Amino acid sequence: MASEEEIRKRLDHITEIFSSISDHASVQSSSRCPYRDRNDLCTAKFRCHNQSQLTDGELSCTHDGSFDYRSAWESNPAAVEHARDKVSRVRKSAQQRRAAAQEDGESGASD
Repeated sequence: MASEEEIRKRLDHITEIFSSISDHASVQSSSRCPYRDRNDLCTAKFRCHNQSQLTDGELSCTHDGSFDYRSAWESNPAAVEHARDKVSRVRKSAQQRRAAAQEDGESGASD
């Protein structure tokens, strides 16, 4: 059975992996709407202020990649900011624990 320290290291590693994925998605999502298809049609199943009605009834995506489109559909920006802050705090805490564990390991190795 894994020790508490091994479990913490594994959780920190998983947190780091998911944080990296989240960071990459956040950067990527600020330049291209995920609901815009290759024909510049909007595939979203909800109303967005970047949608434009075409004559055939389809919706065009007018997002041009020059702004962060996420505010167009975030219904609770405060909750989004709260989640970002929490991810940041978890990441910082994990880094501090790893640094402390590393220092403990180094001080223990010199005994």
